[in-house]
Amino acid sequence: MKVVITGEPGVGKTILIKKLVQELGNRAKGLWTEEIREEKTNKRIGFKVVSTEGEESVFANKYFTSKHLVGSYGVNVSRFESVAIPLLERAMKEKGIYIVLDEVGKMELFSRPFKELVREIFHNPRYKVIATIPIRDVHPLVREIRRLQGVVLLELNKDNRDHLDKEVLKLLSISVL
Repeated sequence: MKVVITGEPGVGKTILIKKLVQELGNRAKGLWTEEIREEKTNKRIGFKVVSTEGEESVFANKYFTSKHLVGSYGVNVSRFESVAIPLLERAMKEKGIYIVLDEVGKMELFSRPFKELVREIFHNPRYKVIATIPIRDVHPLVREIRRLQGVVLLELNKDNRDHLDKEVLKLLSISVL
């Protein structure tokens, strides 16, 4: 099964992913992105990729110089790939786990190897996936994922964000405590 969660920026997709990872424990392997905020002003200045294995790397920052830009953020693709690619390659070799992908978005999709792995993961029926995508089709691969047969697409919003984790676990046929 492939469960894909979408929603407006800031609605809580990453929080939901982290709840699901915690609930699934060693049955989940993957990554998520977290905001980096400036201590004094609490303004967002970047993003880091974090793996279920505890690896992390800052890969987008307002102070990075890069040919890859999303808004005012420079994206360091190799920093993203240093965590994401080896982790996904390991996850694809394991059986019976859920591959977690938060987020298949603009910044992450600057990486060609990431795009190729994501496409392979989504098109291969043996992989179980929990992923997030932007609410808008920011890339052809996002549009492709949204339209894939067998993908269960859920929209996270303010009304359902406190209980969508239980609905996802039910979909995955995992008992909710």
